[in-house]
Amino acid sequence: MVTNIARVKSVNENEGTCVLIDEDDQEYLEVRLKPVLSDKNSFIQIPKIGSFVLAIRIEDDEDWMIIASDEVDKFLWNVGETKLELTDKILIEAGNQNLLKLMDRLFTVIERGYQTNTGSTIKLILEPEFNSIKNDFKSLLK
Repeated sequence: MVTNIARVKSVNENEGTCVLIDEDDQEYLEVRLKPVLSDKNSFIQIPKIGSFVLAIRIEDDEDWMIIASDEVDKFLWNVGETKLELTDKILIEAGNQNLLKLMDRLFTVIERGYQTNTGSTIKLILEPEFNSIKNDFKSLLK
């Protein structure tokens, strides 16, 4: 197995490739980010430009593929209609549902309906804490 540690010069996420530069300043063009070049993205890691990666030569071909990276900009997993994306935030989708949108809907419903032992009320007692939690979800999720 032929391996190479190199620095990432550029990334083409749409094509699933990147350009690497090794310690001798030799460029490796169209290095794969996944084993098979196709429109399917079951798992892909997008290395950060300038980071170091470990690449292997695919079989006896001239093609290379990244197998590890010391820094990444994105991880993406797709399983059927379920998607998990990690960047500076987290995106979770399944079918046509999105976790952040569901959380927004949940908070909206909770904000609108309050019940006391004497009937409905219009005052949210813990509004600052409630808004803080809502904002924390928004900062965590896409």
